Amino acid sequence: MAGKLKEPESMDECEYFSRRVIEDGNHRLTIWVPKGTTVMHINYVCGNCSHEGSITDEYALPYSFQCEKCGVKIKVAPLKGKARGAKKKRKKKTL
Repeated sequence: MAGKLKEPESMDECEYFSRRVIEDGNHRLTIWVPKGTTVMHINYVCGNCSHEGSITDEYALPYSFQCEKCGVKIKVAPLKGKARGAKKKRKKKTL
C-alpha cells in the first residue's frame, strides 16, 4: 500500500465522517464519504499488529475487512442510537 489516503480538511466536504476506536480489538479508524459520491474511504490502524492501512470501497455499514498485514477481521458497525446529525436531547429539570 502506498500509504494513508488524504483525509478531508473539513467535514463540510463529506456526506459521512466518523473517527472511532473499535472496542473489539482496539482498532482505530477514520471513515469518510466525499459529497456527491458513494465511495467510502477508511484509514485504519490495526489493534492486533499496529499496521496502518487504507481501504476504498462502496459505502455500506455494517462493513468488514481484513488487515492487509496480519489478516485480522475488522468489523465496522453503524453507531447505535445515533441518527446522522442528531444531537442528544437534554432532559428538562423540574424545580
